[in-house]
Amino acid sequence: LNLKNPQEFNEKLMWLKLNTYYKNPRVIQCADKVEVRKYVEKRGCKEILVDCIGVYDKASKISWGDLPKQFVLKCNHGAGYNIVCNDKNSLNIKDSEKNLNKWLKRDYSLPNAEMQYHYIKPRIICEKYLQPHKGLLPDDYKVYCYNGKAEYILLCQERETGHSKFHLFDRDWNFLNWIVSTFYEPMPEVIQPPCLDKLLYYAERLSTGFPFVRIDFYVMGDKIFFGEMTFTPCGCLDSDYTDEGNRGLSEKLILPL
Repeated sequence: LNLKNPQEFNEKLMWLKLNTYYKNPRVIQCADKVEVRKYVEKRGCKEILVDCIGVYDKASKISWGDLPKQFVLKCNHGAGYNIVCNDKNSLNIKDSEKNLNKWLKRDYSLPNAEMQYHYIKPRIICEKYLQPHKGLLPDDYKVYCYNGKAEYILLCQERETGHSKFHLFDRDWNFLNWIVSTFYEPMPEVIQPPCLDKLLYYAERLSTGFPFVRIDFYVMGDKIFFGEMTFTPCGCLDSDYTDEGNRGLSEKLILPL
């Protein structure tokens, strides 16, 4: 790891993680799945927010009987702390509360030194369930943004199967063979989304002022929904890039050295 003169994509992200992002109040706010909603609204993008059903300090505060048949529960202070419910009648509420309380006690910053999460007050947010045309989860478009410019898009599909498909494109929807992964398709047949220009617009509105941030959106047809903002993807330890991909993703990341 070269932090004095970082060259690789992960090295540059690591430099940001260890030198600036952990003490940046805007990064802390935007990494918080509850507080980021205020930021999205402030940036004039309220229309892409998923409807919020409730926010809770602990699982015992959730009024399960008042929730709709379908919903999504997320802890706000990390990644992977999610419960996607597409049928409340089949949901094991006791196990759900147990998992939520377990997640609330965890300091997500510790495993990979993602210190922005250390300063987030753990809470649970309940959001409207987005019903895709097929499958349980909508397509996830992760937009790589550099100093307010959207450059690359990682499309994630079929996440509910445990065998997600990944496709990487540039901003003009040209396929990039830059990723090595079990679930990466080297020759995908993926149609450009009709709302690509709007997707890039929202990504750039939200990423202004950050050297790097990945902004995740859900797309269903021509509708765009905000997902989250990620400043240290995979803890800055993602090893799925080819050498060409590492160079391509790195060259546009200009650090405030």
